[in-house]
Amino acid sequence: MTRPARIIFVPGMKPKPPEELYRQVIRRCLQVGLERVGPDAARVFRDDPSCLALIAWTYLFYGEHRDINLDRAGIERVIEQPEPLARDIAEIESLARRKSRVFLAVGEAAPLFYRLFAKPSMRLTIAEALRYLRDRRGVATAIRNLLRKALVDAWSAGERVLLIGHSLGSVIAYDTLWELSRGERRESGRVDLFMSLGSPLASRLILRGLQGRRRKGRERYPHNIIRWQNFSARGELTALHPRLEPFFGEMVKSGLLESLQDFNGFYNHYRGPEGLDVHTSYGYLLTRPVSESIAAWLRVDPADRTGQVRTSLTAGV
Repeated sequence: MTRPARIIFVPGMKPKPPEELYRQVIRRCLQVGLERVGPDAARVFRDDPSCLALIAWTYLFYGEHRDINLDRAGIERVIEQPEPLARDIAEIESLARRKSRVFLAVGEAAPLFYRLFAKPSMRLTIAEALRYLRDRRGVATAIRNLLRKALVDAWSAGERVLLIGHSLGSVIAYDTLWELSRGERRESGRVDLFMSLGSPLASRLILRGLQGRRRKGRERYPHNIIRWQNFSARGELTALHPRLEPFFGEMVKSGLLESLQDFNGFYNHYRGPEGLDVHTSYGYLLTRPVSESIAAWLRVDPADRTGQVRTSLTAGV
């Protein structure tokens, strides 16, 4: 008999709608994405309302909520239009976006240059990331405790876990897993599949602040992840290094992971109030590669995980 499944979603930066409303929106995006690729998996997800756990950490960090009405039109557009239009692709592949990536790469190599010339919005993003990484006023500890509880509860209930971390949420997830496997308050559970979406885990700033960064060899990494899949859409600027295998592949070589796969040849064509946003979680959760991976995980018995990778995904594009 297949063990109960639990999907735990950790969102990224910036204020989010009130928790229950945000959960409904995330659940709808997941449901629509699953219906596109696998009615059987969509039925499993639909029939178990408790399957999805949301780690609503952003109010703790920002002290405010986002108005969901700002996002409704963009969500409906990407639901009604599963594939990007020619103008979406042209903007994603534009010279201006490529120049932005070059600027960010230079900024990563020369932080002083970046601080002087980066846009105020990017400097604010860096400041917010540092607030988390340096655990100012214990905010990072409080955030990780939210995820810690959700994971321990799922493991205690005998549930297999799919952990999805978007943007900084992937950093929060990684840090929490490291603490659970290497820290002072260790737990014996394991995550069946860790999915990172638009992840900045390979950026220099994040690598220098991760839990375990001062350890050597196997001790540097968490040992409670069975498989890891990383998704980075075309044109991503937050996931400046779209492939994580070069940075975390040692986890596979040392036997800490069964596999680490990078998927980065697809488009996230979500458009919000500020225009095209290839980084938003709403769009990621509705992309075919992400939906196929979740569907495969939902429909496969953990005793035979080989079936989970038999999808139409192409890794390392």
